[in-house]
Formats: sequence, structure tokens, C-alpha cells
Amino acid sequence: MSPIDALLSRVSMPKVSAPGLTEPELMTLIKAGLRACDHGRLRPFRFILLEGDARIRLGEAMSDYLHGDLVDVSEAAIEAAKNKALRAPTLLSVIFSPKDNDKIPESEQLVSAGCAAQMIVTAAHLMGLGAMWRTGNVAYSGEVSQVLGLEEHEQVVAMIYLGRPAIETPKPPELDPLAFLTRL
Repeated sequence: MSPIDALLSRVSMPKVSAPGLTEPELMTLIKAGLRACDHGRLRPFRFILLEGDARIRLGEAMSDYLHGDLVDVSEAAIEAAKNKALRAPTLLSVIFSPKDNDKIPESEQLVSAGCAAQMIVTAAHLMGLGAMWRTGNVAYSGEVSQVLGLEEHEQVVAMIYLGRPAIETPKPPELDPLAFLTRL
């Protein structure tokens, strides 16, 4: 398969299984993230690895957020929230950590952090790993920020769930490029 065919076949892998990443695989993904578009080479992002018990602590924080946010939440919903962080053996969180810079606005820096996340999920696909970028309101909550040890100026950009594909790779949807293109 050509590199462009591999790129065009990238899809999110909703189900992954153990084992998690090896150290060389992790370092390759981090290196890929560091190749993201980055005006001024500020590197306005960092990465947090969650494996083992760290995933349990994250799941508890997700459950705490849900329980605190909704008055009438069922025990089943609380338990489901706890288990979300256990859907993959490895979670790699991409953290937006803006830098003070008069020339480069925070909005560009945030996009750069998103590009780092995209480079990681793309590299995972090219390596034959399963990857799914997940967030939602809970990812931006104070409970999750506390578990991750984020500074006040930082925020989660992506929670990338990683592992071995547990299902056949889904087919990417057929999209008409012209439907997304405007010519001036």
C-alpha cells in the first residue's frame, strides 16, 4: 500500500485490546506528534501517558464529574463513566499548554496542539495500531484536569485511546472532495 493510500484509509478504531504500546511504539508516536505544524516552534503541547491504575483514577474522575454535573444520574451511568477509561490499554492525552508570545496567538497554538494529536492518530494507523481520539465535556472538566495534574493555563485537547485493533478496520466513508472545496 502506498503512503497516500495508507493516509486515505485512516479511520478511528472504536475497539482496541491489549497489549498496550511498547516503549518504541510510544516514542514513535510522540516523535510523530512533535512533527505537527507549529508556528514559531513553540511546542504548545505536551503528552500524558495513562496505563494501568492511572486509567482507573481517570475513570473515577470522569464518574465524579458526571455525578456532580447531573442531579438524577443513575448508578449504571456512573459505572459506565468509570469504565470509559478502561476501553483501551493505553491512553495518551494531548495537553494544550500555551506559551506567552506576542507574535503567535493562542488560537494558532491550540490548532498546533490539535495537529499534534492528529499526527499521533495517523502514525498509529500507519503502524497498524488502533487509535481513537475521544473527548467530550468530561475531558475538559476540573476533575479530569486535577487527575492529570494540569496547570491552570492548560487543557486537554485529546484523549487518544490506543491498543491493538480488536475488530476489522472500518471502511472510511466515501466523501466527495468537491463538496468541501470552494474555488475563488
